[in-house]
Amino acid sequence: MAGPTQNTSSRCFELLRFRPTTPTASPSRSDLPWIPQPSRRRRQPPIPASSVPPSLSNASVLRAVSGVGATPRQILAVYSAAARQPGFRHDLATYKALTSALSLHRSFRAVELLLARMPRDGLRPGPALVLPLLHAYFSAGRSLDALLRACPFPLSERLLSSLVNSLLQTNDLEIAGSLLLSAAELGFPVMARHYSSLVRAHCDRDGVRSAVEFLDLLVTRGCVPDVFFYGSFIRDICRRRSGESVDAAFEVLAQMKRSGREPDVVIWNTLVHGCATAGQLDRAEKLVAEMESNSCSTTDAGTYNALISAIPDRQMIKDGILAIRGMVEKGVSPDVVTFSLLIGGLGRAGRVWECNAMLGMMLRLGISPDITCYKILLGVYRRKKMKNDVSSILDAMKNDGFSVDEETKE
Repeated sequence: MAGPTQNTSSRCFELLRFRPTTPTASPSRSDLPWIPQPSRRRRQPPIPASSVPPSLSNASVLRAVSGVGATPRQILAVYSAAARQPGFRHDLATYKALTSALSLHRSFRAVELLLARMPRDGLRPGPALVLPLLHAYFSAGRSLDALLRACPFPLSERLLSSLVNSLLQTNDLEIAGSLLLSAAELGFPVMARHYSSLVRAHCDRDGVRSAVEFLDLLVTRGCVPDVFFYGSFIRDICRRRSGESVDAAFEVLAQMKRSGREPDVVIWNTLVHGCATAGQLDRAEKLVAEMESNSCSTTDAGTYNALISAIPDRQMIKDGILAIRGMVEKGVSPDVVTFSLLIGGLGRAGRVWECNAMLGMMLRLGISPDITCYKILLGVYRRKKMKNDVSSILDAMKNDGFSVDEETKE
């Protein structure tokens, strides 16, 4: 015995067998080509009103399309019959049901024609309608270009962002990537905001190499990431604080250069700092030397500060002094961060006299300590139990307007 859904679908399809009692508009040239036109018949006597079936409604269309065993031909017949009724308009729900049902049968050409006819009903496809189609097209191995071309309105940034974010939530990175590449192929201006989350998702799931390969594909489609995106991506990688992350950051740098983007001083400093946090002093020094020999980039205080932060405490008395001399020779003025790093490293190495010398040099250069520098000095003097120096620092902090709480006093 057939279920209720089958009975409902049968009744909806049965409606198509009746000729309407009122004349209808002749089919337009844009009617679906595979729907057969009714053959000419001799005029029949009017059908009694009690025998005329009710008109198709959006609800009945939905019931017919969702019926078990509905074929693509039946689905399209329901669509055409309803559309020929005077005053009838398909809504988004029926278009979604129609296109989803057709995509399950892989009738993609029919899907594309229906999408192109949506403006006749004053509608445009949204994420709820397009998202299932993306899955169907991708699983069938069909290019997404045809789907995007069939959309009656130009693809909007909002729709593209919404689709990509939805696909990322379900971890469908391949579909999201294919969508962006197809959009770029069709001339849509793909921006960093559209693919930044996708690149990071590739990096988190499959590693930096997968992310770099996707960026290479974007470049081949004419979508070259800007310097700001590369800088942000390299910074996020370096924050992982490992030798592998530094290697990955250099991979991104190489890809950046291949795409014709020159790194700025911020990116160079980020890489130097990444080498520093990973304990790769030699690599950091080579990077600084490359910056100094590159006419397109210039070192600044941030560069040398990152380099100094990579120097082990036991080597600070030698390499730290050499670093500060080198920056002065290059015309780069040290700042309060430079001296704070030097004082901290020397203090942890137990070189209190050199700490005082650095403090004196800083003051002679007219650089005032900030709250971080003061706290570093307090830590150095307290470890050596130099109570008088601790009191002097606390007084200096008060004179400079810094608040001294109980924790700082201790």
